[in-house]
Amino acid sequence: MNQEWKFKLHSVYGQLLFDRKLTKSFEQVKANKGAGGIDGETIESYERNLHDNIMNLLGKLKSKTYHPQPVRRVYIPKKNGKKRPLGIPTIEDRIVQQSVVNVLQPKFEEQLFHSWSVGYRPNRGVKRALQIILWNIEQGYNHIYDCDIKGFFDNIPHEKLIKVLKKYVSDRTTLNLVEKWLKAGYMEEGKRLHSDYGTPQGGVISPLLANVYLNEMDWIWDLHGIRFVRYADDFLLFAKTNDDIQKAAALTKDELKELGLEIAKEKTKVVDFQKDNFDFLGFTFHHWREGKNNKKPVFHVTPKAESIKDFRLKIKEKTRKNLTLSKEEWIKRVNPIIRGKVNYYVTIISAIKENADLGLKSNCKTRWVRRTLEALDGYIRRRLRVAFIHKHPSQRKGMKMQSRWNNVFFLKINLIPTYWLYLNKAYGYTKEQYMDDITKKSKHRVKNRIRRAKEKGEEYYSSHRLSKMQNAWNASS
Repeated sequence: MNQEWKFKLHSVYGQLLFDRKLTKSFEQVKANKGAGGIDGETIESYERNLHDNIMNLLGKLKSKTYHPQPVRRVYIPKKNGKKRPLGIPTIEDRIVQQSVVNVLQPKFEEQLFHSWSVGYRPNRGVKRALQIILWNIEQGYNHIYDCDIKGFFDNIPHEKLIKVLKKYVSDRTTLNLVEKWLKAGYMEEGKRLHSDYGTPQGGVISPLLANVYLNEMDWIWDLHGIRFVRYADDFLLFAKTNDDIQKAAALTKDELKELGLEIAKEKTKVVDFQKDNFDFLGFTFHHWREGKNNKKPVFHVTPKAESIKDFRLKIKEKTRKNLTLSKEEWIKRVNPIIRGKVNYYVTIISAIKENADLGLKSNCKTRWVRRTLEALDGYIRRRLRVAFIHKHPSQRKGMKMQSRWNNVFFLKINLIPTYWLYLNKAYGYTKEQYMDDITKKSKHRVKNRIRRAKEKGEEYYSSHRLSKMQNAWNASS
């Protein structure tokens, strides 16, 4: 596993030296999109003269005159208000990196990587991570070490990383190539800067190198019988007792120190899932509690609060009231955001179902998600009502249009309700069912309002209310 291979990979570089393979790598780079590097070459400009560019690159690789260029340093905002540095390699460097990944990854997948490491790997990912978490919780591994590595991608020691890679690869040319990528440095404000640490986030090969490096930790955990799930540098350890999880935490700190890494203390904690919640990959796992129906213990999973906040911000950005667009254009702006977020949220349902197919009875509940999505749908409709008003739009005017531009209206103009899409993906819930449900709920709400008005001795459908409703219909016709 993390022991040195007896038969190392020795002919990696030679497998890169084919124009068809380099062209395939370019197509993969193109599919991943992204901006150009420091040379100003973009995917589009490179593709315009693709054959000549590929043949030129092939010539440099064959003559061993290819030299990586520094990455272009950019910063992207993080949800905590800070900024994350990204390193953008040139298109040519990304093609060569992708070619090396195409050779190494299948071998590492087959012979090296642990099945509980799921980040940046083919046929794995968030759903697989959720399955592992649910399986451990259901089996009583409810003491959890929720850990984050401090500045992982920026702090991987180059020397130690190459030393680990040498355990599995003996091809000196390829090892030298990886070392050159690591040492190429980055350009920032016109200056070239170097470091002996870190792999640039944004580099094609960085996720593979990160998994190779932390694979050392994976097999240490395995050797000590510790259950875990790892997604890149985020991981959870599971144990049945507090003593066992404390031992696992101590072992982890020691082994990470050997790797030249350290725990991010402010992001790391020990969780007792009988009373504590924890977050992982955009979901919040709410601790065990008594079920409503049969009083049997259950736990809930919902999208993380920060994820919902991000959802609302993305909708807000796309529904700025200073734009004048048709209703169809407004819908086109928000629907892709809705699809992307809901497709992610429904992953928890898929994980529960796949575990059930493997024989695991689930006590995980997801009904709380529906409340969140209903509230989100209300927020989206409110934003759109204001956006639809072209003359002096305001929240007050939007409120007046509520009876005219209601749920049924938005469904007819093809707005995707998050509540419907979530249940449709999970259980095949139809739009007809959704229409029936929202009509019943609407009638129920109006009935309650009429009842409360009568109890106060008031007339619900007063002349003032009817006038407002009529004005709304006239304004939108």
